[in-house]
Amino acid sequence: MKTEKYDIFISYRRDGGAQYARILQLMLAQRGYRVFLDYDELRDGVFGKRIKAAIHEAPIFMLVLSEGAMERCANADDWVREEILLAIQEQKNFIPINPDKKFNGIKADVPEAIHNVACEIQHSEIDFGQALGVTIDLMIQDRIVPKIGTRQQEGHVDDDYKGAKETLQKIDRRNRIMKWFTIIGVTIVVLAVLGECAWLVRHHIDKDRIEAEKASLQQLRTDIQERHKQFALQLRPDLTAEQMRTIDTLLTNMATVRPDALWMSQFEFTVGQWYSIKDTLFDESQSHMPKTDVSYGDIYMLLHELGNPSETNPTPMTNLTIGLPSAEEWEYAAHGGSYHETTLYAGSDKADEVAWYQDNSNGHPHPSDGQQGLAPNWLDLFDMSGNVSELCNTAYDQKGLFTLCGGNYNSPSTDVTISSRQGFDTNAKSPTVGFRIVIRKKL
Repeated sequence: MKTEKYDIFISYRRDGGAQYARILQLMLAQRGYRVFLDYDELRDGVFGKRIKAAIHEAPIFMLVLSEGAMERCANADDWVREEILLAIQEQKNFIPINPDKKFNGIKADVPEAIHNVACEIQHSEIDFGQALGVTIDLMIQDRIVPKIGTRQQEGHVDDDYKGAKETLQKIDRRNRIMKWFTIIGVTIVVLAVLGECAWLVRHHIDKDRIEAEKASLQQLRTDIQERHKQFALQLRPDLTAEQMRTIDTLLTNMATVRPDALWMSQFEFTVGQWYSIKDTLFDESQSHMPKTDVSYGDIYMLLHELGNPSETNPTPMTNLTIGLPSAEEWEYAAHGGSYHETTLYAGSDKADEVAWYQDNSNGHPHPSDGQQGLAPNWLDLFDMSGNVSELCNTAYDQKGLFTLCGGNYNSPSTDVTISSRQGFDTNAKSPTVGFRIVIRKKL
C-alpha cells in the first residue's frame, strides 16, 4: 500500500492564525504525523500546485478558526476559501480548531458548505498554555487516531506552549539540522590530588567521553539508516556526525522520478553539502548556495566517495548508486515525470515564476533551498530552469564535452527552457555551472 506523503493539512489565516498553525504543526510532527503547513510569506498562486497536491494527499484537513479567520471567505479568490472548498470536494476529514475562543462566526454571504464545516462540525479546543500537550494528545486520540491511526514519536516532544515556542525559535534561527553537540567533560580537578590520581581521573574522563561519542555516533547512524530504509541505506562506520547529517538531508530531499527506480534531488547540490561531505571548513554564509566552479572530474570523485560501491570502490560512504542524471533523465524529470507537464519551463510557461535568469537574477545565483519565492514543478524540483546550468552525464555533440541543461542566471529566457542544452568541457569550471544528483535502484 502506498504511504501518503502527508497525514494532515493545516489551513489558517496568516493574520491572527500563523502562530497557532506553526505550534500545531510542530506538536503533531513531534508525535510522528506528517503535516503540511505553508507558513512562508508567499504570493497567492506561487505554490498553488503544491498546496492542492498536499490537500489531495492528506486525509485530514485541520482548520484554524482564529479571530476573523472566515471573514474573507466571501471573496471568490480568497486562498483559505479555495483550500476549504477543495477539501470538501475531496471529502476530507475536517477538524476545526478553536485556538483562543475568539472565533467570531461567518458572514451570511460565505458559501453554506464552508459554514457547515466551520460551524457545524465540533471544534477541538486547544489550550495554548501549560495544557497544550494534553489537549493536543486528546485531539489526536479522539479525532486523528480513529481516521489514520497512531504514529511513532521520534526525538524530543514538547508538552506546553512555552517549550514549543522555544523550539520554534531554535528552528527559525538555524533552519537546518542542528549541529553536532559538544560533550563537555569535567575540566577541573582538585589541585591537591597527587599527579598519579589526577592522571587516573583524566584517563577515565577521556575514556568515558570517547565511549559517549562512539555511542552517540552509532545511535545517529542507526536513526538515519532506519529513516531511509526505503533505500536500504547502509552508512560507512567511520563517518562524522556532520557527514551523516548531510547524507540524511540529501536523502530527505530526494523526489521520486520513477517509482522504486529513480530519484532526483529537489535542489541543486550546495556549497554546504559539498564541503560537509569532504569534511573541510567553509564559509557557512554560503551554505545554501549552489556549488559551482567544479569540473566533471571533481564531481565524479565526490560522488565516487559518496556512493557507487564496486570492486574498485569497495567502501564508499553509502551503499547507494549515486550519480549525475543523463540528459534524458533530467528532461523527463523537468517535465514532471509521469505527470507529463508540457510547460516551456520546468513548472510554468512563465520564466519569472520558476527561473532565476538574465532578467531577474541581478547577475548572481540564488540559494538552492526552495525558499526564494519561485515555484517547483509537479515533482517538487526547484530551479530546473535557470539559477545554475546543471551538468548531466551525457556526451554533447563534440568529443570531450558533456551536456549542460536548463540554463543559468546569466541566460536569456530562451536559454532556460526545459529543452535548452549546451556543451561543457570535461576539465572546465564555471561560476554558472553546478549539478544535482540522482539515486538509481541497483539492478
